[in-house]
Amino acid sequence: MDVLIVNVALPTIAADLGGNMAVQQWVVDGYTLLFAALLLLAGSLADQFGAKRIFLIGAALFGAASLFCSFAWSMMALVAGRCVLGVASALLLPASMSLINEASPNPRYRAWALALWGAGGASASAVGPLLGGLLTPIHWSLVFAINVPFCLAILAVAPHIAPSPQRSTRFDWIGQILALIGLSALVAGIIQVGSAGFSAPSTLTLLVAGIVALAMFVYSQTKVSSPMMPLGLFRVRGMQVALQIGFIMIFNWYGMVFICTMFLQNELHMNPFAAGLVFVPSAFVTIVGNLMGGRIVTARGSKFSITLGLAIMIAGFLFEFLCARPIPVWVIATGLSVVGFGAAITTPAAAGVVLKSVSASQAGIASAMFNTFRQVGGAIGVAVFGVIATFLPSLDLALRAVFLASALLLAYVLAFEFLRWKDAPMTAATAESVA
Repeated sequence: MDVLIVNVALPTIAADLGGNMAVQQWVVDGYTLLFAALLLLAGSLADQFGAKRIFLIGAALFGAASLFCSFAWSMMALVAGRCVLGVASALLLPASMSLINEASPNPRYRAWALALWGAGGASASAVGPLLGGLLTPIHWSLVFAINVPFCLAILAVAPHIAPSPQRSTRFDWIGQILALIGLSALVAGIIQVGSAGFSAPSTLTLLVAGIVALAMFVYSQTKVSSPMMPLGLFRVRGMQVALQIGFIMIFNWYGMVFICTMFLQNELHMNPFAAGLVFVPSAFVTIVGNLMGGRIVTARGSKFSITLGLAIMIAGFLFEFLCARPIPVWVIATGLSVVGFGAAITTPAAAGVVLKSVSASQAGIASAMFNTFRQVGGAIGVAVFGVIATFLPSLDLALRAVFLASALLLAYVLAFEFLRWKDAPMTAATAESVA
């Protein structure tokens, strides 16, 4: 919810606090970048200090950061608050799944609990744009303040949560630091291309620093005894497919939502409420797709589900790209719904591929890698598509470029899947966990 509700409010926030396209990108990417970069560390902390403790710390920090954002006096203060929100989200996500696992020793009960967990996320995606449209006209600060009651409710029921076990774990601190520096510098460099140009010294410095840090990160993973991202997993064809799907799908979606919001409010001059309504049909269609996705995987296998989902998403993006100028609102809403439905079918299949591709002892780290690639894709997608928008004469053309680029990237993944990966039969345990 916190991503989509803020996207709807961004034009109003910029009108009040100021800030060009690059600063608005950081309002989104400050959150997603820290979220992505710290997921693996947060999972390790949940194991070492107990999932309950880390979950409650994350909830308290999320509430405090949301309150800070609601009182932000400048765009720089808001970006800082969004970065803290990203840290809090990283603490919450793996700890929440660990709590479900601890509270649900029965596999069927656990599968149902995880389904409810997923439905909560899908419902939040549905109401996020609508709430953003309702609250922004009152005051944009409410899109952040609305998080506070939820966090207080979590803390209120904390005494009823069973204590979590603590385990002694080793963590790759060198890898974590290099990954954080590399990703932050790379995303900052991409955003800087749009505001200062590719040849500007600041742009080149950030891009080079990011590339060097990420290269050092990859090298470090071959030298440490407990790497945060085992490179051997990249040689597994199923993992190659799943990681590319996770990265490109969120790369496309976050970037598209960012530019689409700008187009609806800045070029079509829609109010925030009307702009938020455009995203609502896709969110509810996504809920239906999530319910169908697990069943399709168990009935027809991961490869069929991924092929079907990717094809539907490509069709949705091409439908939007080929329509007349300017892009009608109903076309955007319909195309978003088609893309969302395809993504909902693809995601559980890709998650199942992750579980099938590795041993049980590596399932945790493989799942963390999958989620990390997804969030990194979202941060880079907002940065790249925001840069594209600054170089094109209109947001209509920028949105068309986003649709075409998204379709081509998904077509590449579909070709890779056909040529280099053969699906393996799904076990009953894996099917149950995916469902």
